[in-house]
Amino acid sequence: MAEKSEILFGVAEANDDTLAATRLRAMADELGEPDHIDLDEDRAFRVNIYAFGRNFVEECDVDAEDQEGYVLLTSGMSDRIMTGPDGEDLDESLATELVWYVPDLNPAYFSTLRWLAKLPDTDRTWFGQGHTVPLPAPPLEGCPFQTFLFLPPIIRTDRELFEHIEHGGHQVATLCVHLIAESEYALAKNSEEGLGEFLDLLDDNDHPHVFNPARRPYV
Repeated sequence: MAEKSEILFGVAEANDDTLAATRLRAMADELGEPDHIDLDEDRAFRVNIYAFGRNFVEECDVDAEDQEGYVLLTSGMSDRIMTGPDGEDLDESLATELVWYVPDLNPAYFSTLRWLAKLPDTDRTWFGQGHTVPLPAPPLEGCPFQTFLFLPPIIRTDRELFEHIEHGGHQVATLCVHLIAESEYALAKNSEEGLGEFLDLLDDNDHPHVFNPARRPYV
């Protein structure tokens, strides 16, 4: 299995019995060969990002126009266990990788996702379902969306990709990131009810899987 990962990903660590190599094998088995690998030069805390081309309509088996794009997947964030709230039992994992569905391979997507993946370690915090993170600036010029919302990936393959891998007593989970508008953030951040209302709006508006920087806010 390690040999297959080495061929597909060209990463020397695939031969090592490490957490990184186990993630690479899972990606090779479930997602195939990446279209692009964005390697991190930070040796102290390396978060590589792998991009896999996908037709999301075919993947979800729904009757709609094709949605071509890429799955961006981090590998390395789960090497650092996130700092959860003191004295609370969590239902969610503190070992997580991030997924982002994007229309193209704009370098801004990679730099933004890597910054986001390292933020819990920098700020000694954690990400979970329904959490939001405001960005210092939009990832693209002219983009009206500047806040990330974390949700479980709707596509089962992405959601269960690393579920057989454990680190630090936590099953390695995936969270899908969604960029939302300020008005949407104002609704979703208020309460669980507000988040539920926003998720209903996504369904009502046939929210696309692939990030669309030109879409209109739903609120």
